[in-house]
Amino acid sequence: MMKEVLALDPIELKDIVYFMPCPKSPHGCDVDPSGKFIVGSGKLAALIPVFSFDKMIAAIDAKNFEGEFEGIPVLKYESVLHGEVKKPGLGPLHTEFDGKGFAYTSMFVSSEIVKWNIENLTVVDRVPTYYSIGHLCVPGGPTKNPHGKYVIAYNKITKDRYLPTGPELTQSAQLYDISGEKMKLLLDFPTIGEPHYGEAIPASLIAPNSLKFFKIEDNKHPYVAKGEKETKVVRQGNKVHVYMTCIRSHFTPDNIEGIKMGDEVYFHITNLEQDWDVPHGFAIKGANNAELLIMPGETCTLKWTPDRVGVTPMYCTDFCSALHQEMSGYVRVSPAGSSTPLKWSTGETPEAGLSAEVK
Repeated sequence: MMKEVLALDPIELKDIVYFMPCPKSPHGCDVDPSGKFIVGSGKLAALIPVFSFDKMIAAIDAKNFEGEFEGIPVLKYESVLHGEVKKPGLGPLHTEFDGKGFAYTSMFVSSEIVKWNIENLTVVDRVPTYYSIGHLCVPGGPTKNPHGKYVIAYNKITKDRYLPTGPELTQSAQLYDISGEKMKLLLDFPTIGEPHYGEAIPASLIAPNSLKFFKIEDNKHPYVAKGEKETKVVRQGNKVHVYMTCIRSHFTPDNIEGIKMGDEVYFHITNLEQDWDVPHGFAIKGANNAELLIMPGETCTLKWTPDRVGVTPMYCTDFCSALHQEMSGYVRVSPAGSSTPLKWSTGETPEAGLSAEVK
């Protein structure tokens, strides 16, 4: 456990922090994809100052300061300024970028998004928002390579827009197409109140790593059970392997006896579902790892070491059907050295199970 934090004091360690003026009451600070420019959004300003990173470095090297504040040098405004966007709107808060040379700034007071050219600092388009926009989002906008097709307005004071149907009043967000010269409103939709720095990326970047579907006939897992008739419980010394299946809405087996203190139990669970959107979960009380999430047709393994004699519940942790809460079972743990044989069954007492032991 660390009990101390190393603090870097900019007054003692010169040249690690510098101030630069930004009119007026700066709120957002956003870097464009090229890394050349920094936009300072002064929420009480009637312009948008754009600073040059190269000019900042040159001003620091030349010690082009206009004084200091509490021991920290303050750079001259003119020496670090790339330029100002004149009369963009009222109340600039945040800026995002499309990677095509344009910036998009939210205007809180005038309730609009303003599109402007980063190089020549001219306003090229504006669209109204509903209303009092705060944050906004271009998918990938804060990155080196924005996707640059849409901008989302996250609005603030919009609680009268939708019916009060939940624990919190929904507010309004708006989706605009920015692929052409003019921004076009595509969709009004409800959301939580103005997500702060809420980001978006194309679904194609998420889908390959999201829910996966496996054909059960192609499952080559060494402990797969491709049907309930293939389920079994096998003892190998103090290691017990449970070949288990899950399907809406039960495990097979769901009653197991003959586990002993000192055993290592491995649940090898195959999801027999072949609908792409029906994963199942698995957890057993006392496991050090929280749970499994098993995709359709997949086999996953959870290791469990019993820590007490008695009956321990196991259960599905992913809502799968109307009978999800019935998808559970029990493992009976006997004392170490017990002669209790392995027995297992589904939906009844374990008398139907057959003992299996590998020497």
